[in-house]
Amino acid sequence: MTHDSPRPYRAAVARALLLAVLAVLAPAAQAQTTTDPNLMIDVVVPQGSGLSQPTTMKFLGPNDALVLEKATGRVRRVMGTPMTLQAGFVLDVNVNSSSERGMLGIAIAQGAPIHVFLYYTEAQGADGGTPLGNRVYRYDWNPAGAGTLINPLLVLDLPVLPGPNHDAGVILIEPGTGLLYAMIGDLNHSGQLQNQPNGAAPDNTGVIFRVNQDGSPAAGNPFTPYCSVTTTTTCTTTANCPGGETCITNVARYYAYGVRNGFGIEFDPANNNALWMSENGPNDFDELNKVNAGMNGGWNQIRGPGVPAVQWNVPGAGNTYSQPEFSWQQVVVPTGVNFPFAMTWGPTYNDKILVANNSAGDIYSFPLNVARDGLNVAALPPALQDLVANNTTEANLVRLGQGFGAITDLEVGPDLHLYVVDIALGRIFRIRGQFPVSLQSFSVQ
Repeated sequence: MTHDSPRPYRAAVARALLLAVLAVLAPAAQAQTTTDPNLMIDVVVPQGSGLSQPTTMKFLGPNDALVLEKATGRVRRVMGTPMTLQAGFVLDVNVNSSSERGMLGIAIAQGAPIHVFLYYTEAQGADGGTPLGNRVYRYDWNPAGAGTLINPLLVLDLPVLPGPNHDAGVILIEPGTGLLYAMIGDLNHSGQLQNQPNGAAPDNTGVIFRVNQDGSPAAGNPFTPYCSVTTTTTCTTTANCPGGETCITNVARYYAYGVRNGFGIEFDPANNNALWMSENGPNDFDELNKVNAGMNGGWNQIRGPGVPAVQWNVPGAGNTYSQPEFSWQQVVVPTGVNFPFAMTWGPTYNDKILVANNSAGDIYSFPLNVARDGLNVAALPPALQDLVANNTTEANLVRLGQGFGAITDLEVGPDLHLYVVDIALGRIFRIRGQFPVSLQSFSVQ
């Protein structure tokens, strides 16, 4: 397998190790450009500032963000006017960062106190120690002094083996409800959640969780626990099942399954928080997906467009397979996803979805349809109206920005600019428009 990229070393990088290797084998710096002359690019955290392998970031408030370091297990703070990487750290935990493990995902729930959620591969004893699990902890934000994260509460205790890749790790808080969403990859499992009907029962791999902030199942989740053999019988505990059977309670916390691996999930602020995600294929057919409640992504029976010949459906849920909204036939490693809606970029971007790639540092811009439940096919270049980019030339037809290194995250800040995280060279960029947000005119569908 090779990556279609101008950087020759990338062709030799195994897909499973991509993010880890990119953080070490940093590409030569390139100029950052966009196809829109009205968009300005600032370097918020430059190369050499001491930020090591940043994965994801979230804002505490205006000009104040927390950024994760993959291999150190540290949470760093970037703040001030201008925003600057602060000395020290607000938290340092032990992580195993082999391959795609490490300090991976952050979500922030505003309140009193502010809750900060972190997804990381917890290690025993020291960084690099035996992995204990992929875990989500909730912390309280203590703003005193330089700021610290205190009072950890374990919210999700997820598998880590065999791995070490396909850990995913992106998390986010749903506006309005405060519910926590968390994505974990398949960790190289091949059970029922990977659409193998005779495989192991649901084991918390290859799924998107939707839970309350204490980790309990969210009300209204699409799946109901069932008995392990008499699968038409619902249950709350094993005592509700016939003798010798167990109650499969895991599914109560799932929102979607059949996921291989991904590094981007985001809500559409203009469509009732509809959820979208990017997903990494094996050596072909990376995907952009709209994630409806109960979605079966089809892995590992299929990737890219089409319908799987075999699939496994959670008992009682019916056939829930969902095809991708867009696919890249050649590997691009899509990561961050976001919506430039009601931003300083202006109303031209209100009907767009942005997707970053890790392999070349590009940002794609796709048009959404009026209902915002898929892409506007007619507005795509003719070569992409089959919803597949067959090569780099076709993928570049929707490229908005380039030269951003190895992107792992796209975030919209309180200033309504877009922030871009580069894991390879330890940089954070800001892409700002010049459009007064208060003067924008648009309608929410």
